[in-house]
Amino acid sequence: MITSSVKTSVLLAILVALLTGCSSAEREKQRHLAMVAENRASFLASELPIEAGPLSILRATAKQTTIEIMMVYNQEAKGAKPIAQVLKTSIRTYCDNPETKENLDVGLSYRIKIRNSRGQLMADEHITSQRCSQLNQ
Repeated sequence: MITSSVKTSVLLAILVALLTGCSSAEREKQRHLAMVAENRASFLASELPIEAGPLSILRATAKQTTIEIMMVYNQEAKGAKPIAQVLKTSIRTYCDNPETKENLDVGLSYRIKIRNSRGQLMADEHITSQRCSQLNQ
């Protein structure tokens, strides 16, 4: 007959093994996502700089599972929109574009930093699939 303490020990050992397996799988997923973010940021960086009117995309880097995009926005340029409008449009574009939406859906995120022509930070926005879901409500 198996004693109560032996049963408890066996159950505890099984629980520890299951939890270890789950955390290992999560670490592997995060490592994979970090590699995808790094590859995507490297691809984007190879295409830079990109200029679209008063907006210039100057840098793309990866930090863990986040792809960081650094932009410079010249508000004094002809046809420049208010920064709030530019930011709203940028976020909507990241949420609606099939390629970036797919990246967001698998767990990557984007961080948009916009500086003015003097280098002052004007916006620093983190875009996730949850944020995109909130926009669509």
